[in-house]
Amino acid sequence: MTRVDVIVVGGGFAGMACAAALSSRGYKVTVLESHLGHDPRFRGELIHPRGVRALDALGLKAPLLAAGGVRVRGFAVSPKAGDDLLLLPYVQSWGDGLGIDHHAMVQALRAAAGSRAGVTLRQGQPVTDVIDEDGRVAGVRLRNGEELRAKLVVAADGRQSRVRKALGLEPEQKLLSYTVVATVRGPKLPWRGFGHVFLGAPGPILAYPYGDELIRMCIDVPLDAPKGREPMRRYVREHFADCVPQPLRDAMLESLEQDPFEGCATHSVYTQACAVPGAVLIGDAGGCSHPLTATGMTAAMNDVQVLAEEVGLRGLGEDALKAYQRRRYRFVRARELFTEALYEVFRAHDPGSEALKAGTFDYWRRSRRARDVSMGILSGEHSQPRTFMTEYTRVMGRSALGTWREPSRTRSLLHTSLSRLNRTVERSVSTWMEERQVRLHRLPVKGGDETKSTPVTLSGAARSVA
Repeated sequence: MTRVDVIVVGGGFAGMACAAALSSRGYKVTVLESHLGHDPRFRGELIHPRGVRALDALGLKAPLLAAGGVRVRGFAVSPKAGDDLLLLPYVQSWGDGLGIDHHAMVQALRAAAGSRAGVTLRQGQPVTDVIDEDGRVAGVRLRNGEELRAKLVVAADGRQSRVRKALGLEPEQKLLSYTVVATVRGPKLPWRGFGHVFLGAPGPILAYPYGDELIRMCIDVPLDAPKGREPMRRYVREHFADCVPQPLRDAMLESLEQDPFEGCATHSVYTQACAVPGAVLIGDAGGCSHPLTATGMTAAMNDVQVLAEEVGLRGLGEDALKAYQRRRYRFVRARELFTEALYEVFRAHDPGSEALKAGTFDYWRRSRRARDVSMGILSGEHSQPRTFMTEYTRVMGRSALGTWREPSRTRSLLHTSLSRLNRTVERSVSTWMEERQVRLHRLPVKGGDETKSTPVTLSGAARSVA
């Protein structure tokens, strides 16, 4: 029976970064990846400056640049077809973001992190269950029957995490939309080095550089869009194309016609706990939002940093996991709130959402501070929910100035805005209560056909380090 310090389930972006971070703290790490090669599905490719700085601290930024990564300076957004793009650059002191082909990124990380002392990467090794010893995770069981033991198991196996389910940490999941992914070669984006968001269609279009003269276009289509390749091509031509400026529009349509474009479902995954005794969730396994704001990999790097800091300070026991859980949710809640609010405003066409969208752009145009703070929330430089609530209230005020002559639009605006603020307060209070309770969840109790998960509040001795 194999014994190591840490088992990381998942050899993608989050898993390999985690292996590098924990091995740098002196721990022996085994990474178990279910695929022999790379995951064929489309995954994130855009990393905000905070995530890039974390990669750089681990010595992983240079391998990604060498693998074809390109620097990203911020975003450019247009409210509707024919409107000028509004620039939302990163603040200079944050540094640049990074865009890179996902498969090239994972391959580079596996080569760089997998070759480090203390890291063992095993591919083609699907994990089927966790090993429970007296209510604590003690390892994992592989499909071939092999058992591996460790002091800590890290689930980095994505938004549909099997390990998360085995741990009894079932999340709230919502199917939001579908994404059609096109690859464009040749034409440049209107603003070189910026990610672009084109609005005015049934859903937003995210376009960004991810290699030398390569542009990825992620087209967000609603759930009631027609199914099948030909109907989808026709739907994009009729409902989305006019929102993309030339010559990018023609290149996008040509790509959709000639290339086997990819489609994938878009979910939000919301968790209230990310740790049990002996195991934690990181990256998308711990929760994810709509990819419109490209926060996934930056949030994953925050998970990696926080976990490495806590186990480096406290060891691999429950105190470290409890501290990790508390710090993680402080960071991710603001991301979730901002992403959810922005996506709802950008895709909806009811009067209240249209008024909020107009107010948002007016707010950004009038103030560099507003642009900087919004980008700070988006990219993880500002991580307090109250910062989001303050900015959202200011946007509401700016939106109301544009509707005060039209009572019906004002009523719709207030309904939409207050509903969002109510959800924000609920999420913020829930996070605060979780921090105060300082709890880990026990493993699910399996009996018959039922699986139950029981939260347990830690003892006063454990609370003293909170």
